[in-house]
Amino acid sequence: MSSTNLRVGIFVATMTGLADMCGEEIEAALGAAGLDCERMLMDGLDPEAFAPFGLIVIVSSTYGHGEIPDNGQALFAAIEAGADLSDKQYTVFALGDRTYSDTFCAAGESWDRLLSRSGATRQIDLERHDASNGTLAEDVAGAWASGWASQFASQEA
Repeated sequence: MSSTNLRVGIFVATMTGLADMCGEEIEAALGAAGLDCERMLMDGLDPEAFAPFGLIVIVSSTYGHGEIPDNGQALFAAIEAGADLSDKQYTVFALGDRTYSDTFCAAGESWDRLLSRSGATRQIDLERHDASNGTLAEDVAGAWASGWASQFASQEA
């Protein structure tokens, strides 16, 4: 895939706003690396929202018994209904809490499987943040994105 016009879309599924804070940090890290990126909450979106972007970053918390946050459920279902994402690259930042071992980062893992099944190519391994480990999710998200941003920024040259 030619990356001369690589745009990064950061799509956020959140219940409390923490995943959006993580999305802000990811956006800042990618912007600092010179990448053209845009962050948006998943509310009201369908798969067409992915169209302008070559790299999709999903930031998703997990709630309840491993569910996708409310604002991401419609987008998830629409992709699941048969969206072709074969021209997209992606990565996922998942938020969870290991004290809920049965559902730890389950929503992020569901996004990862869905995007792969829909033809998208994972570029960066799924990152799982554990709320019970004492680190701030937004700090981890920013550092994670900084760690791989340069490999995409260098493709822009």
